[in-house]
Amino acid sequence: MVKLSEQPVAKTIDVKGQMCPYPIINTKTELPNLKEGEILLVITDNPPTAEETLPRLCEIRKLQLEIIEKMEGDKKSWYCYIKK
Repeated sequence: MVKLSEQPVAKTIDVKGQMCPYPIINTKTELPNLKEGEILLVITDNPPTAEETLPRLCEIRKLQLEIIEKMEGDKKSWYCYIKK
């Protein structure tokens, strides 16, 4: 199976510095703008967004999700690939 992170990204939203619920609100706002099969990349530095709310949203909506954790300097970020 091809990783979502290796496929073209249709839209990227950077929500670093934002606390819940704003990353989820921005994600829910952007998803309807994507066509079926397109990938939305959400970049966050908020652990609850990456570890709880985005996975829950994707599970409820039956969306594929791949999360890659990266260290950027001394700060951790999560790159969340969501396939509509």
